[in-house]
Amino acid sequence: MDGPIRPDTHTPRLRWWLRLRPVVAGRRTADQGRAVRLDPGSPAPTPAPQPLVPPGPCSTVWGSLAVLVAILPGLYALRSWDLTPPGPWWGLRALAVLEGRWFDQAGPLGVGTPAEARAYRQVCLQPPLYAWLEAAALAASGQRTPVATVIPSYVAGAILVLLVYQHGRLWGGAAIGLIAAVLTGFNRDLLLQMQQATPATLGLTTTLGALGAYGRALRARGRRRAAWALLSALCLGASLLSVALFGLVVVPIVALHQALLRQELPPPDARPGRRRAWLRRLWINRLTVATAGLAVLALGLLIAAPWHLAMARRHGPAFWATLLEPLPASSPAPHNLIDRLLLLAPASVVLGLYGAVRAGRGLLAAPPGIRNPAIVGTALWLAWMAIAALLPALLPAGPRPVTQLFLLVPLNLFAARTMLELANRQIPARALRLLAPATVAALIWWASPGLRGAALKLALGQPPDSASRWVLPIALAGLILLIATTALLHRWVGPSDRRQRLALGTFLGGVLALTVFGGLREVNFRHRETSDLLALREAILRRHARRPLDVVAVVGPEAEIPELEREPATRLNPAWSGALPGGRLRFILRAALPRVPQIEVRDGNDLLALPDGQRLVILAGSETPLSYALQARLRLESLHPGHQGILDAYATPVEPPSSPNPHP
Repeated sequence: MDGPIRPDTHTPRLRWWLRLRPVVAGRRTADQGRAVRLDPGSPAPTPAPQPLVPPGPCSTVWGSLAVLVAILPGLYALRSWDLTPPGPWWGLRALAVLEGRWFDQAGPLGVGTPAEARAYRQVCLQPPLYAWLEAAALAASGQRTPVATVIPSYVAGAILVLLVYQHGRLWGGAAIGLIAAVLTGFNRDLLLQMQQATPATLGLTTTLGALGAYGRALRARGRRRAAWALLSALCLGASLLSVALFGLVVVPIVALHQALLRQELPPPDARPGRRRAWLRRLWINRLTVATAGLAVLALGLLIAAPWHLAMARRHGPAFWATLLEPLPASSPAPHNLIDRLLLLAPASVVLGLYGAVRAGRGLLAAPPGIRNPAIVGTALWLAWMAIAALLPALLPAGPRPVTQLFLLVPLNLFAARTMLELANRQIPARALRLLAPATVAALIWWASPGLRGAALKLALGQPPDSASRWVLPIALAGLILLIATTALLHRWVGPSDRRQRLALGTFLGGVLALTVFGGLREVNFRHRETSDLLALREAILRRHARRPLDVVAVVGPEAEIPELEREPATRLNPAWSGALPGGRLRFILRAALPRVPQIEVRDGNDLLALPDGQRLVILAGSETPLSYALQARLRLESLHPGHQGILDAYATPVEPPSSPNPHP
């Protein structure tokens, strides 16, 4: 209600209804307005700012919406799943589990180059929980469908989004949990990890489960607290069996959270007896928290210890060296924390940092001995965000996809809290003068690789090249124009509550829309190699169903990459992990034809030594197809056309050619 409140001119029945209606967002009833207007000396009442979404019973469906957010984006991403290394090696490891090697799969690969053998061994020395889940999915799929290897990653990602919702609901309400779930569920990095057969989402989900159980234990009492502590220990053990030693990050987060919630000493004028009682009570409380934390840590280590100790005894120092680099990345890491945050969540990073600063100021201003759930949750998110920001510096060779997503969760929680406070008008609308241009600048930085390269060269003192010479001046001019446009819009909005609501709704809706669009746009892409391999698998299965094959021969790759000879055997170099197609092809062949022997040859002429029978020949590294003369000598026909001689498949005809009748 922007104008003055008119006198009461309603009918008695309508006036009775207005008296019973609750007062929402600072609105006054007609009787209150009339009483104010009857006083000639009082000024005109100024209506309070109204929230964008009025409170109502819609909170009852927020849990259902969170479930949809957890399932649908990942299901859409699953349509474009990809065999990105080291995913195929994890698939081969799951097949080894199905063959009976459920404890140690680091045996010989059988066929392949030494580089492929090193890559497979690197994966087999990592914790086994994801391989066990992959094996269960492959066994349940019937024909060992390759997409089954991605199902555990997708399910773990969906559970991760639900855990983010529970974290937000526990410490800030269902609205914060739902907004954080949307920002996390549609994040492009999470969706890309859900497309691949790697334990990144599984390790992150188990770690978040341990932190969530810790938060529930803080809110519970008696036996329920012990039950939540036991669940936290189980999640910690599962995390250690998923992504190496990453689960131990829970320990410094809990320690820092307890330090942020420390109680100060009583004032000097307190009586000595009461001081001693307070110190004794504080010591007992701290001892209880420390004892429970040590018990949880010991139980988690006890769950993961048998496999780690057995593998260390079998493989020696190579096993411990592998644990420090469980998930090598195929792209270079960002150079600093700000760049990491901007590339991680460009649409919500400004809101997240703004919310973290506000939360830190509120925590510093809080009195000692706080028990407010919002303050306790804020302290936990701050400790979480601080430790996650320091992880790449402490573990530079660690699992970078996991550490990136681990930093994303508290950032999205703070961003959701800021968005809710803006919608409820707890943060004034004039804050958009800072938030809006900063968000637009973050989006431009994310969408402009040339700008990032030019800024990096400038920071390193290198002269810019001709292509990026004009990038920085144009970016500076655009920033000045953006600030001027924001100032004009702020002047246009003014004190009008209707215009402020319009500006807030447009900004918050734009942030959510950009997050959703950016996530879905990144996953709507399928690599050609995966499509070709799946088509090859279908052709092989159809041919094998008509008449079983006796031998599979893979031609190539012809030569090793020279850099491989200088690479240590205990380290997987991401520069060559995706360069060889063997990992993908080995997995497809092993899954489609588990009982058919496979032979590795270097040249097409070596195929003449193959035994008689039903043959399958696949060109994996030779760029020249088999000659017609060689096909005739081997009695082969084309089964699947590849791409420029790669993945060309030939097989023995099902029906042998009939010999001509010598007697007419």
